[in-house]
Amino acid sequence: MTSVNLAEERKEIQKICIENGFQYASSLPWIKEIVLRPKLEIAKRLHAIKALVLWVLINPEDLPDKKILDFIDNNDLNDFITEDEMQYLSTARGDQNAINSIGWKFENALPLAWFFGFSELLPSGEMMNGETARNLFSEFCAKIDDSIEEWMSDKQTKSEKEIIFQEDLFYCMHNAVRSAQLGNKTVPENFDPIGNGGVIHEKDIR
Repeated sequence: MTSVNLAEERKEIQKICIENGFQYASSLPWIKEIVLRPKLEIAKRLHAIKALVLWVLINPEDLPDKKILDFIDNNDLNDFITEDEMQYLSTARGDQNAINSIGWKFENALPLAWFFGFSELLPSGEMMNGETARNLFSEFCAKIDDSIEEWMSDKQTKSEKEIIFQEDLFYCMHNAVRSAQLGNKTVPENFDPIGNGGVIHEKDIR
């Protein structure tokens, strides 16, 4: 567990929020400490999401079911897939409802990948675009035949101070989103408090 006094960091967070159109409550307490999961657990959760994405989006002729299921079994990923998410693996490959909902898993994956050195997390409610998704799941993550432990062995992870700062930033942005959902003007113009706000909500590394 790491404790950080965010008095100075909150000033920078306030600047970022103002520049991007988010107004959070001035009385909002700081996130001063977090309990971070072990690195291997973070890596396994990231790759559990990758397995779900591959199942839903990749044609089975290009990637057979067995390859994905073996990837899950060989890396002990079952414990990192929620009961609700297991339903993806029970649906037909390419199921339209699954395709429509899997995009939220991209947002779950992004902060986990950021922890291992993927692209910076932008203070935005925009969903991940196709190019970023391809770079994340096809290029950055472990390949389907690889070991996750070997993949993470050369990754430079974020410091706990960086993580606390990022968590506090999105905590403040989420506060602004919640206020906007109640009818207040606390988010950027043309920002949908439900749709775009959901993207902010999903970016949590803990």
